[in-house]
Amino acid sequence: MNPFGVLLALGLAYCAWSALSQAMDRHYADVRGRGAEPAPALRRRLRWLGTLGLLASFAVAVRMQGWSIGLVAGTGLLTVAGVLHVLALSYRPAQVPRLAQRVLACLPLLLALWMMAA
Repeated sequence: MNPFGVLLALGLAYCAWSALSQAMDRHYADVRGRGAEPAPALRRRLRWLGTLGLLASFAVAVRMQGWSIGLVAGTGLLTVAGVLHVLALSYRPAQVPRLAQRVLACLPLLLALWMMAA
């Protein structure tokens, strides 16, 4: 198992959970201030991006371990990323988008390192 692939899948899952949480009124208001709601077009875009991120995270896990172990590993990585995201939303909600942007900025480098190591 490649550590760059694990970090890539974890980063994809974290960004996906961040997008999905920002599509919800409550979490959007936690980050942007009370009474703020995402526009319907933004909400749809965030849901699509979150879904694609989760699928990409599973694809990386399956590519690394195969279908039998990859699905289990992918579920575990989704759980870890979800717990990290819940902790970030609980203790530092205003910094969640910035953290997700930083993780997203690191993903191309992780992808390149994972492809070179494979």
